[in-house]
Amino acid sequence: MAKVYWNGRILPEEEACLSVNDRAVLFCDGAYETMRSYSGRFFRFPEHLRRLRHTLAGMSLDLPYSDEEITRGAMELIQANEVPDARLRLTVTGGRHEGQVRLRRPNPANLILTADPLIPPPDEAYRDGVKVIIAPWPVHSESPLSRIKTVTRLRHLMAKEEALEQGAWEALFLDERGGFLEGTATNVFFVIDDVVRTPSLDGPLLAGVTRDATLEAAREAGLEVREDWIGVEEAGRATEAFLTSTTIELLPIHHVGERRIGTGRPGPVWKRLREGFRAMVSRETGAPPQSFPGE
Repeated sequence: MAKVYWNGRILPEEEACLSVNDRAVLFCDGAYETMRSYSGRFFRFPEHLRRLRHTLAGMSLDLPYSDEEITRGAMELIQANEVPDARLRLTVTGGRHEGQVRLRRPNPANLILTADPLIPPPDEAYRDGVKVIIAPWPVHSESPLSRIKTVTRLRHLMAKEEALEQGAWEALFLDERGGFLEGTATNVFFVIDDVVRTPSLDGPLLAGVTRDATLEAAREAGLEVREDWIGVEEAGRATEAFLTSTTIELLPIHHVGERRIGTGRPGPVWKRLREGFRAMVSRETGAPPQSFPGE
């Protein structure tokens, strides 16, 4: 029986019940983070908590738990569920609603952690790459939710479903000027003129933890890196492209819509960064080096 961390306690999943009047149920009022553990050690847990605190501040949502309590609860949970290589989901809800429809919350927030075995993309996705599409609607630069990680994800689900219906793995959002932003649950990188490029955080997108680690790996490898605005036509000149996120690490792209990227196969820059990222994970977590999917 799976266990969850529920407001400071480890409980059987069946005993953790959210009120039908919780603000997350009524208004999608909540925040979340997804972390990954390697051999029982989390990668960049403090960075995820820092982003969580940024989101909570943006929502004016108080969380009555310290980072130390959350970290301890996460470790206890993956041990209780016996999942050393886990996908940990941390969810904060706005608490019980008392009738007033406003941002102010009269009751404490709920903290929920779940830990499940990590299920990465299939090996062939890393060996061959994946297709992505452009989402059918843009994200406006002044959107108040795009830079924080809330549980309001319907736009992302709709775009992801559109991608799947078109035989693609992910959908990428553009801004109102036609510049790339991010995927439904990923950041995106392009290699253009031998420069590793990713959309700037000046745009309406999330600061991904794996995105930041990938930029570090690129700089450590001596590659030129640029965070800036990348239009669709410019991205069409890319010789490589790939997605990043906590659960997929670095996943190569072979097509954006009907446009092939480079040779249509994973390229040398992606391979070099993948190796650098895995070395970083091993160095920071103490986990033994892992073989790469698809090899």
